[in-house]
Amino acid sequence: MTAQFARGFRLHLPHGQVLDGAQFPNGRAMVMDDPFWGLGSTARTVDLLQAGYPDARIEWPDDEPTEADGV
Repeated sequence: MTAQFARGFRLHLPHGQVLDGAQFPNGRAMVMDDPFWGLGSTARTVDLLQAGYPDARIEWPDDEPTEADGV
């Protein structure tokens, strides 16, 4: 059996800022709001976390680039 690790994602805010985040094996999620000070937000699920950022979208590592990403 292999250990499960966090799965990284990027949270794209409507004004263009991109925040780094992670989803843990238990489903909980966090995003780094302020990398300079190391402050972040957490939630029980990625969906609940994303709900705190209206009009933001999640990019997972296995997502294909789209036209919106400048490709």
